[in-house]
This record gives sequence, structure tokens and C-alpha cells, in this order.
Amino acid sequence: MKPTIIKNMEELENSQLLSKIAREASIGANRENRALGLHIQLVEDGYVIEKFADGSKRTIKKLEKVKSKVSLKKGSVLCLKQKS
Repeated sequence: MKPTIIKNMEELENSQLLSKIAREASIGANRENRALGLHIQLVEDGYVIEKFADGSKRTIKKLEKVKSKVSLKKGSVLCLKQKS
């Protein structure tokens, strides 16, 4: 059994690696879309934006913040088991 600190460091490294892979895949997909003349949709400053290959943008809609019905405090324990 590995010490907790080493296990946590490995999990952090795996998380960082996964984030890097996802970022690089996203950049590659955006380049391909521009090369093919396709548009992409993204969230920017609270709006859903459609960005075209020529660089122009179109606002699709404004995102509204939704207040959570659940009040959580720091240190709260969440149970993810489904209620039967």
C-alpha cells in the first residue's frame, strides 16, 4: 500500500496530464475546424458565442446563473449513493 502523500501526488499528476491532453486536443480540433471553414461554439464572458472561420463572432444567447437549491459549507461530506 502506498503512502497517502505519494498516492495524492500521483493523482494530481494524472489530473494535470489529462488536462494537458484535453487542452492540446481542443487546440487541434479548433485548427482543423478553421482549416475546413467550420464554426465552433464556446462560452465567453457569460455568453454562448459562435465563432466562424473568418474570425467573426455571433452571440447565440446569454447564460443565466442558477442558484443551487442545496446549501453546502466547507467540509461538507457528499454521499453519492443512489437512494433506494
